[in-house]
Amino acid sequence: DQPAWRIYRSFLLTALVYYVTDILWGLIESRKLAKLLFADTSIYFIAMAAGIFFWTQYVVTFLDEKNGFGRLLIYAGRTVALLVSLLTVINIFVPVLFTVDDECVYTPLVVRYAVLTSQVLMLVIISGYALIAIFRRHKPGNDANEEKRPKYRTIALFGIIMATFLIGQIIFPYLPLYAMAYLLGTCLLRAFIIGDEKERYRLELKEAGKVWDLKRTISALLDNMPALSFSKDAESGVYLACNQAFAEYAHKANPEGVIGLTDAEIFDQVTASHFVEDDKMALSMDGPYIFFEDVPDAAGNQRQFQTTKLKFIDETGRLCTLGMCQDVTDMVRIQRENATTKEEYEKARSTSIIFSHIAQTLARGYEDLFYVNALTGEFIQYRTENNTGSLREILRDNDFFALSQKVIGEYVFDEDKAAVESVLNKEALLEALSKNKTVNVTFRINSEEGFSYTNLTVSLMNDDERFIVIGVSDVDEEMKRRHSLERINEERIAYNRLTALSGEFVGVYVIIPETGRFREFSTTSRFADIVLPKEGDDFFGMSRELAGQFIYHEDRERFLAMFTRRGVMTEIESNGIFTLSYRLLIHGKPNYVQLKAAMVDETEGRRLIVGISDIESQVHREEDYAKRLAQAQNIANIDALTGVKNKHAYQDEEKQLNKKIKEHFDVEFALVLLDINDLKKINDTQGHQAGDRYIRDACKLICNTFKHSPVFRVGGDEFTVIVQGEDYKCIGDLVRNLNEHNLEALQNGGIVVACGMARFENDDSAAAVFERADRNMYENKGKLKQKAYEA
Repeated sequence: DQPAWRIYRSFLLTALVYYVTDILWGLIESRKLAKLLFADTSIYFIAMAAGIFFWTQYVVTFLDEKNGFGRLLIYAGRTVALLVSLLTVINIFVPVLFTVDDECVYTPLVVRYAVLTSQVLMLVIISGYALIAIFRRHKPGNDANEEKRPKYRTIALFGIIMATFLIGQIIFPYLPLYAMAYLLGTCLLRAFIIGDEKERYRLELKEAGKVWDLKRTISALLDNMPALSFSKDAESGVYLACNQAFAEYAHKANPEGVIGLTDAEIFDQVTASHFVEDDKMALSMDGPYIFFEDVPDAAGNQRQFQTTKLKFIDETGRLCTLGMCQDVTDMVRIQRENATTKEEYEKARSTSIIFSHIAQTLARGYEDLFYVNALTGEFIQYRTENNTGSLREILRDNDFFALSQKVIGEYVFDEDKAAVESVLNKEALLEALSKNKTVNVTFRINSEEGFSYTNLTVSLMNDDERFIVIGVSDVDEEMKRRHSLERINEERIAYNRLTALSGEFVGVYVIIPETGRFREFSTTSRFADIVLPKEGDDFFGMSRELAGQFIYHEDRERFLAMFTRRGVMTEIESNGIFTLSYRLLIHGKPNYVQLKAAMVDETEGRRLIVGISDIESQVHREEDYAKRLAQAQNIANIDALTGVKNKHAYQDEEKQLNKKIKEHFDVEFALVLLDINDLKKINDTQGHQAGDRYIRDACKLICNTFKHSPVFRVGGDEFTVIVQGEDYKCIGDLVRNLNEHNLEALQNGGIVVACGMARFENDDSAAAVFERADRNMYENKGKLKQKAYEA
């Protein structure tokens, strides 16, 4: 089923056709059948050229060199086959290869020698290609390459035999020399390559059977264990294996019903979230994570389980989680009954206290966590991994409060130092925590761009008040967006107040709705020339007559269509008020006004009140406000460090893509996910300012690569590009250019950016494209790390 052997079968079929034509040639020639000899000779040439073509394809595919010269050889073989076929067809009408006269005498022509000579050259080049592969792949101590060397030599020898006999065939056209070469060459291949491959395949099947028996034995062992056992992929959370006991707990008929699913797809949201947090704890530890918990069994009864989870690397290099849950309800009950003091019981559960403390704060999404003994100042600093979300210990020290005061002096914005120092003062902090279990402070950190916002949360442990957990998180983007929106809201309030104070009425009229008779209530001198008379008998008719003279031509048709007695009264009956905005011509220039009409009850009966107000300045203010609002929103969507768009902007673009996908628009786009290598190493060794420069340089590289596509910084060292239009047409070249840059950077030093690309392929959403690109990016990141290690 492998590609090389599918091609080899085609090659053998071509050789068989050649044998038949060669045998028939002798029979037909002996009987002097000129026309049949001509036809058989034509098929003979085509079969010979086809054999060269399939042999070229087989050698290149079997060697699996994956280089440009191999592809060139395939095209050369195809060209020779097509050229010979074309010349054979031409030979039917114009003799160029050979002739067969009426006496059945075969005469080769000049082109025949040229064609066969080109095939000799092809065979020699292919043999050389196989020999070169031997030396290129030869590495001392590599058993796999040593095993392939005889096969490569056999392939090279085949080509040499074929070329030698073909030379003889050119000189002696009546002898079956090329058929003899086919027989000898294919026997060599059968003896030294094909037979060996079949034996290898048989052994692999035998080994696979042994592995299957081993797997069945292990499955039987797991199913008979008195505990719930399972393993999961640490990255995706997908179950890889489990025993029958766990399958029943998950309400599945057998383990096959669990494998391939995640916790969210099996359990309710609360239980699934709980299991995911436990996995994170296990991944953050170097040893097993053991804890006790109350869990309902398959029948819904509350039981106490002892759960053990630990991380491991499987045979493929994948990070996994192994778990075992054992029902210890009866054992714990007996232990509690036999315990003589409360201290013994507390001692039995003390081994997992520190892990419980961390678990209580893990869900808060902090970048750094400090586990501090408030009495002694001893602390452990943990950092959250961006990829897995697990905790990693990075520092242990003896005096947290002294270290924090030093950090405040070096990095905290001057205006915020006092507030942070008061929070991290030991005595003041303990007093504040005695009143409130949690203390928060948001402050600014100095940076090259000015400052960035950071949040610090201090929590007191409920079960041991000696310990506190301090979480540090980056809230810069959130705070700057909030301040921007607050400024916008303040401007909006001020704008509304000014609008309320600056309104100017053109005129106010009181109309009897049944008759249309009206009287003026008030007018302004500025609009005296274009308003209605003081009194009249037909308000709507006179208004429509003046419309042609004083209403701006672009608004005139809309005014006449909407401002009718019936239209106004119907709108008021439905909504309580009629409103219409349009432009009046004042001194030849359009001026925005607004007409409002409402019904009121007066002593004489119901009256229609119509007011016309000047809103020219209001319209201009609204336009100016809309521009400033758009500017503020644009600022909120820009990443402060790199100047490209941020994660919030990407989420907006993703919503637009999903809308187009849902509405079945003709969408054509690709997503490219990029991750900067070695950022953490630079931060740790050179400082965060050097890390920021590294991020900006990497962003510049990405922007220069994808010049016509929007770039988004969606994480600390992560970028996403939405590729459309001109970049989409050549995305393969762009990704290839970036990969070539990475290879050069690994050799000569420079920025290395892991890259993963996926095209939209009628997916349900942009998230599906994102997931494929993310997997490709991590695959590329692994390859780059391997190349860096080899270098």
